[in-house]
Amino acid sequence: MNMLKERAALNALFMASVALAAFAGASASLSNGFVWDDMLVVTNPVLVDEHSFVGYFFTKGLYYRPFLRLSLALDWSLWRLSPVGYHLNNLIIHAANSVLVFVVAGRLMAKGQDGMLPAFLAALLFALHPVHSESIAWISGRTDLMATLFFLLGFLGFLVYRWQDDVKGIVICAVFYLFSMFSKENGITLIAVVAAYGLLTGMTWRRTALSTVILLAVAALYFILRHGSGLSDVITRPGTHGAYLSAAATSAKSLNLFVYGSAYYIEKLLLPVNLNLLPAIPQGGGYVLIFVAAACGTLYCLIRCGGLNRFLILWIILTMLPSLSILFSQVAAPLGERYLYLSSVGFSILTVTIFEKALKRRALTAILLLISLGYFIAVYERVGQWRSDLTLWGDTVKKSPQSVVAHTNYAIALMQEQDIAGGQRELFTALALPEKSGEQAAIVLNALSTVEISRKRYEKAKSYLMEAVRNDPECTSAYNNLGYVYMQMSGEQGADEPGRAAGLRTAIMYFDKAVSLSPNLSQTKFNLGLCYFELNDLDKAERYFSETVDADPVSKLGERAASLLASVKLRKTAGQYLDQGYSMRKNLKK
Repeated sequence: MNMLKERAALNALFMASVALAAFAGASASLSNGFVWDDMLVVTNPVLVDEHSFVGYFFTKGLYYRPFLRLSLALDWSLWRLSPVGYHLNNLIIHAANSVLVFVVAGRLMAKGQDGMLPAFLAALLFALHPVHSESIAWISGRTDLMATLFFLLGFLGFLVYRWQDDVKGIVICAVFYLFSMFSKENGITLIAVVAAYGLLTGMTWRRTALSTVILLAVAALYFILRHGSGLSDVITRPGTHGAYLSAAATSAKSLNLFVYGSAYYIEKLLLPVNLNLLPAIPQGGGYVLIFVAAACGTLYCLIRCGGLNRFLILWIILTMLPSLSILFSQVAAPLGERYLYLSSVGFSILTVTIFEKALKRRALTAILLLISLGYFIAVYERVGQWRSDLTLWGDTVKKSPQSVVAHTNYAIALMQEQDIAGGQRELFTALALPEKSGEQAAIVLNALSTVEISRKRYEKAKSYLMEAVRNDPECTSAYNNLGYVYMQMSGEQGADEPGRAAGLRTAIMYFDKAVSLSPNLSQTKFNLGLCYFELNDLDKAERYFSETVDADPVSKLGERAASLLASVKLRKTAGQYLDQGYSMRKNLKK
């Protein structure tokens, strides 16, 4: 009895230590603001709608992640535009994942009390691995945190089914499998991880088949709920907008991407230094050697190693497959450190099992604690680089000088800090880079137009925007800014009444195009209301002001729209009285 109490106390101590290490290592994120697309994600009513709980599960689009939206809706209800709460929740989920890695490692190693220290060291490596910085510090990166949370819970459920023959375990596994996919698409790999573990541990074919069928049914339900959306991007004709494979894809190029992309991920797991938000596909013979060495080591281990190490290698490979598939896509960044979050679970446990065979217990503990200390310093520093757009994109430009996206976002960050000249220089640098898509060129040109708009040089802004829509006919921001330019030009001094009306109608045309591409643009609808108000088309003005208010009645934009809506109704009422008075005078004359 005393031994059980001692083990429970030690277990609790290890769990608390792992959670504390995970929290402390990335605690610098609590002072970070919103970066990159965080503000868009937090405020976008399509992504965060606290009035549409059920609707989250019946949406369409490339990214079907209802649990992410639910978590953001909860954050919005608690924190609104205070970033500390969002970062706090990311930290809490990461700490929970680290504790679950300790539990999973303990179950896999199956050494009783003797396995607790190795499990603790594996969880510590996971908790502090610097490659996790992106997932923790980026609010949108919560997708990986949540998917891994439910993935680990589902796998633990399967372990109960495997070793205790308790049917409740496979039910738990199935539920959390669905939850993991609701958080991010890579959760789908749990079925492969479960099958691999069952086969490697001698699970009966009947139970293996039963668990596989149940999880396949869950996967089918998942695809039914998402209406197949996103799958079209995989099978779209190469070269079209949003296609999965580029038009120039060949077998040789695909192999090249696979080798260098895999080598990059192996390098970052083994040596997580020089971390970069937008890494380019690496080149050079060194990466070929990394790939060949890893492939040979994997093959050797799959043939000669014990069941646990073979399973952990399969965990890394299977969970990395969705990330490797993105290498060939046009729908996301080809490489990303956040893609390694789930795979690093298997890597962390595998590292300890390998060290454990080569070292005595004290040496093992000392070396892994030293590595963890280095990780702690690196992750704390890296999370701090996500403090603001200025620090994040400044770092990214230094590490990826050929990235159009990095220069563009750094320019926007500089302009937000009122360094207009510096921002403009970065935009011209981005425009001069040879490797850019039409969409990227349109974004740069649109950003240049905002500089000219701020200087009230509308003709120059218009030329940039027309070039932007030629590069990308679906650039919503360019159409919106074109509408704004024409609206401002219509109000310039010297504009006669017909010219003013023509300018407003042209502005309406571009605003309508923007709304047709993105129906939830509240500012654009507000501007449409202003145009119709100026043209005295009160019915349409009322419609667009009402839609703006309905989207967010408590924002400043919503308050302005409400005020103008009242003016529209007052003008309509006054018009009705005038019409009635005219009719009465006409009748009296008769």
